[in-house]
Amino acid sequence: MTPLDPRPLRRSTVAASWTTGLVAAAVVILGSLLVGGLSSFGQQLLPSWVTSLSNSAGGWSMFAFLLVWLSRAKPVLGAILGLVAFEAMVEAYGFVSGLRGFFFSAPFSSRWTVIGLAAGPVIGLAASLTRHGGRLWRVLGVACLSVVLMVEGGYGLIALLGSTSPVYWTIELVAGAAFLSAALVRRGRA
Repeated sequence: MTPLDPRPLRRSTVAASWTTGLVAAAVVILGSLLVGGLSSFGQQLLPSWVTSLSNSAGGWSMFAFLLVWLSRAKPVLGAILGLVAFEAMVEAYGFVSGLRGFFFSAPFSSRWTVIGLAAGPVIGLAASLTRHGGRLWRVLGVACLSVVLMVEGGYGLIALLGSTSPVYWTIELVAGAAFLSAALVRRGRA
């Protein structure tokens, strides 16, 4: 059946598409709520050398990317779920922090909400293309996440060194370079 084929879709195909989409959404939403909620505790309970993971745009981008990738969402749904992932993480973080007596912000009103609206679809699309795209699109999808990790890792080492441990920022920088290197090597072999 071609995209312009006038024959109707079978009910089983439509049902399977909805089921796949709902499962993908559940994976991303539940995973994001868990990550966001645990981040509130992570700021106090993680060892000092990795505490920045709980406060890092790169760390949250990595989790959003991973959750969308694990969900197996196709690109359009992946972009939507990337946005949902960021917003769910931010709101879960705020909710759990509030329960713990630390006010974060009113729902859907922090600057991270706006950042999630912009970055979420890009990260979600990148994750989906990494799973479903051709060789070049896979590398570009991984490159998107790698750039976030390497830029933030570099920023952390330069601008935040006096107030945070360099260990996490170094891990983030190395992880971004390793992800991109692995994608390039895999592209060369495939």
